[in-house]
Amino acid sequence: MKKLILLALLSASASASANEVDHFYVGGNLLVGHNTELDAGIATIDESNDLGGGVYAGYNFAVHPNVDLGVELEYQHFGEAEFNEDASVKGDAFYINARPKFIDKGNKLYSALILGVGSLKGEANVFGISESESKFSYQAGLEVGYMLDNVDLAIGYRYRSAEFDGVDINIQGVTVGMRYNF
Repeated sequence: MKKLILLALLSASASASANEVDHFYVGGNLLVGHNTELDAGIATIDESNDLGGGVYAGYNFAVHPNVDLGVELEYQHFGEAEFNEDASVKGDAFYINARPKFIDKGNKLYSALILGVGSLKGEANVFGISESESKFSYQAGLEVGYMLDNVDLAIGYRYRSAEFDGVDINIQGVTVGMRYNF
């Protein structure tokens, strides 16, 4: 009888959902509907970006039955924003993110916050002259998603900011992505 109870307990713990166990994960996002704003104090211009993308890898800590905390490294490539035929910007960024994920037991839906710091490399091309520079950047975002067995499908919003020689750059928009949990 004791062996049967022990076997039942082991089976129950082995079938626990992925969000109850610390684990690695990888994922990717498409950056759709993004907008780049350049604010020089006396003038502000903004323009839509081409399609961009990002990838990330991290480790998830099960800190509470309803909360996971992901710590991740993320790379993003922002599509080009063309302000006119003679002026455009594009960029890449690396972020270290904290991603608290809020889960309601018995529900496949989740919500998450994304808070990160890192480096944004901006490249400006004006009248055929190109210049690039990297600066400190931060990002904040929200995400909602649906959890399958080991895969999360998500849609979210991100806001990123950096300052280049007195010009504030803000990049914001919708992300659509997928994450695989090991």
